[in-house]
Amino acid sequence: MDRFIAEWGAARPDLDVRYLATLGRILRLSAHLRDAVDGWLRPFGLTWDVFDLIVTLQRSGRPEGLRPTALTDACLLSSGAMTSRIDRVEKLGLAERRPDPDDRRATRVALTRRGARLAARAMAEHAARSRRIADQLTPAEQDELAQLLRKLLRSFESEVPPADGRDSGSA
Repeated sequence: MDRFIAEWGAARPDLDVRYLATLGRILRLSAHLRDAVDGWLRPFGLTWDVFDLIVTLQRSGRPEGLRPTALTDACLLSSGAMTSRIDRVEKLGLAERRPDPDDRRATRVALTRRGARLAARAMAEHAARSRRIADQLTPAEQDELAQLLRKLLRSFESEVPPADGRDSGSA
């Protein structure tokens, strides 16, 4: 990346290419992380999209499941993309649509027993592997980087605080 930045600086001295030191590295890191995550999810028979849905259901702590709109918001997807994802996860037997106990017109998506077990095992592996990567930085560096990335992310996303007032980890 340093060579890339130097080459652009030489080829186009009229451009300020300092942004590449940050944004270029974020893009490269994102690609490496996605490859790594795909690799450690593969033995579980999972792809990122299936993993994201089942661990979102697990994280909710609601055995009755979540409404599709809540999943759409939690997974940052369009409603059409979420419907497709729910269909795939349901066909895999990891989640099921159930009547909403609070509203007869609505449904909820809940983990099956198999889905809950798989989510727990896959999340444990994901957390351990992610921790090894993050531990390349000291705890103070991790906190500082998290704050700086939050600042950049907020330039793209409007942050809506969760109903309970806790930091949701988004942005």
